Amino acid sequence: MEVQIAARHCTISDTLQATLKDAVDALGKFYPNITSASIVLDKISDLSRHVAISLNVKGATVVASADEETMGKAIDVAFERAKVQLKKANEKQSAHQAESMAEVTAAAQK
Repeated sequence: MEVQIAARHCTISDTLQATLKDAVDALGKFYPNITSASIVLDKISDLSRHVAISLNVKGATVVASADEETMGKAIDVAFERAKVQLKKANEKQSAHQAESMAEVTAAAQK
């Protein structure tokens, strides 16, 4: 999976980049078909930080963002919002899957 990380008006350490990549990989357990991710960290002012996460999944794009006082809080909130959206997308996809052939033949024999 390709993960792009960009920082606007601030710098980020290699450790933070590795942590963000690990967090994106962890989102894979909620929706296994994430093809790429883009994360933008932005320092809007001295009191405001913005994080935007864009995840490309099979057939859709999930976007989550957060504005908080600190970068850590903004990252946590944005990833939590992305997790909720991925869970919903996975449930929606699972609900629309067709019945297996065994279930169809079993229902027809009754």
